[in-house]
Amino acid sequence: MTHPSVSNAQTSSTRPWLKKVHEAKRQRTIGLVKLTVDRLVQEGKNVTIEAICHLSPELDPLHKGVKKSSILDNPAAHEYYREHSSSYQAMHGRKRHSSHKRWEPAQLPRIDPKRDEKRVRSRYLQHTKADLVDRLLHMEQAYAQSQQQLTQLQFVLLEAQQKEEKESAISG
Repeated sequence: MTHPSVSNAQTSSTRPWLKKVHEAKRQRTIGLVKLTVDRLVQEGKNVTIEAICHLSPELDPLHKGVKKSSILDNPAAHEYYREHSSSYQAMHGRKRHSSHKRWEPAQLPRIDPKRDEKRVRSRYLQHTKADLVDRLLHMEQAYAQSQQQLTQLQFVLLEAQQKEEKESAISG
């Protein structure tokens, strides 16, 4: 992907023949990515950028293959990769689903101390970063409130014990 700069603007205006060269390279990348992705799918292998980069030199008549940056910077090639990559779809599928429960401050979650931590971990990995931050903030707030309640109860208990001791000292 070319970034707009003085040198890029100058190059394209002073060297118009480069447009044809760059377009040919883009089309070569697209064709090679499609060929490689189709082969990976046909062989039942995972479609990843690394797999494309590894297999493409074998399928390329020039034996150059494609590089990761070529796939990422070429919108058509990247789109074709995304359509066929199960790992890409799984990763981005998690991020799209931000419909997990939102925790309300008044609603304290029930947490079983004997819960299956592996299962909980896998469930948390399905959440987005924003959902996890919300959850963490909620849990910190709930923890602070429970600590405050505990402190208040300790003072009430201490006052009750002192009152009972005074009464037993007076009567005894």
